[in-house]
Amino acid sequence: MWIAKFKVFDENSILSKILRKNKVKIYYYPINNYIKRNRYYFILIGLIEGNEENIKNYFNRLTVLKNAREGRRLEFLERENNFFTLITSHTINTENKLFVKIAYNPSLIHYKPVIWYENGWEEWEIASMERKDIEELIKIGKTKYKFKLLGLKEGKIKNLGYLTILPELTEKQKKAIELAVKNGYYEYPRKIELKKLANFSNLALSTYQAHLRKAERKLLPYLVCRH
Repeated sequence: MWIAKFKVFDENSILSKILRKNKVKIYYYPINNYIKRNRYYFILIGLIEGNEENIKNYFNRLTVLKNAREGRRLEFLERENNFFTLITSHTINTENKLFVKIAYNPSLIHYKPVIWYENGWEEWEIASMERKDIEELIKIGKTKYKFKLLGLKEGKIKNLGYLTILPELTEKQKKAIELAVKNGYYEYPRKIELKKLANFSNLALSTYQAHLRKAERKLLPYLVCRH
């Protein structure tokens, strides 16, 4: 199996511009695509991270694309907390035909979600039995976008990342563990103590600690089973 890791930046993408303006981070999988009424339709599922105001503004800004006649248009958006399903469409042209043929090649395995950072850069990790399929994707990436190849090697897929593989956390548990991770609580040496995290979350120490421990208790059995 051939495995590639790379980063790509599309400065002109309206979706990228909305993400960058609202400073949110997204983990997503490109699920499928199809043609309808002379437009390409693209389906993705994702998880979004950021402060509540930015997330709200991001989704509100997406709805403006519902009325777009040319270029990217919003066809469907369904959200449940930070998980969402998104369908957009784009007018068909020669450039898009080539992009879809290569980027949505059925031989490509998205074994980890694409990470779309706040600055607009996307990080992809994909695999394929055929090196040429990955090389074609790299080529169009270098031609069409800003592109950084982080690695291309022959090897085995050792793990699977998926958006729904972990147990569901309550919103309070999710916020507690996200805050801990972002502030280095799980790093060595530890960068922050629980009391300060509780202050950041505007919760009593005992309350914050309870949310965090419950989240850990749900997640740890799944993480251990993956090794």
